[in-house]
Amino acid sequence: MSEQQKTVTGNVTHIFAHRFVVETDKGPVLADMTPHGSEQIALQIGDRATLMGEMKPSELKVSRLTCGGKTVQIEHKKKDDHHHPQVDPAVARQSARKAGFEPIGEPRRKRKHFEVIGRRNGKLCELHIELDGQIRKTKPLHDEHKWADVLRS
Repeated sequence: MSEQQKTVTGNVTHIFAHRFVVETDKGPVLADMTPHGSEQIALQIGDRATLMGEMKPSELKVSRLTCGGKTVQIEHKKKDDHHHPQVDPAVARQSARKAGFEPIGEPRRKRKHFEVIGRRNGKLCELHIELDGQIRKTKPLHDEHKWADVLRS
């Protein structure tokens, strides 16, 4: 889904630290103004606000907020795009096998680790395997897990 600039106006209905909900004429919008943004302007439930920012799948990343006659600009830090070392996913598969798991499907590369589905004793788990092959985390899979589409095919 592509991000797009969006402007919304409405009343603040809920506040959760630097995130808040604005009820617009088209429904509620979850907004994120970063911790730094929340230091610049103190919102209260019932405030009327106009927000402009980048619409993500889950929330509006607010870059400009106007409330009570005050307007603030808010900067969201971008994730770093520097290159990460090439690592062979075979390392992750091999580590899973050494721990007694049968790897299923291809490992998914994340920034600092691989995610691998593994089966052991008839149970499925998601393994987080560091780039050097160390298993950092093992958690059981449930029916509505993010890997469900892979397991159904």
